[in-house]
Amino acid sequence: MALTARLRSVLSDARERAGREDTGDADAPAGDPGASNDSPVEPSAGLFECPACGTVYVAEEKSTCSSCDESVEEVSATLSRE
Repeated sequence: MALTARLRSVLSDARERAGREDTGDADAPAGDPGASNDSPVEPSAGLFECPACGTVYVAEEKSTCSSCDESVEEVSATLSRE
């Protein structure tokens, strides 16, 4: 359950940043029209899964599974309800 909550939090933050990027104010908190856009944009996290063991990672970059040393694949970051 904690993993699901963390993924929702990361994805929600990424969507909020993407929405602010569309308005040219990526670094400003929502509702802060006077904030400066001089700070660098924070990198977004990706979702990676190891097909060999099923371990899932939330990271900026990931190529090898920490559990089994196999290659990981970037997967869609869309949550679906089953």
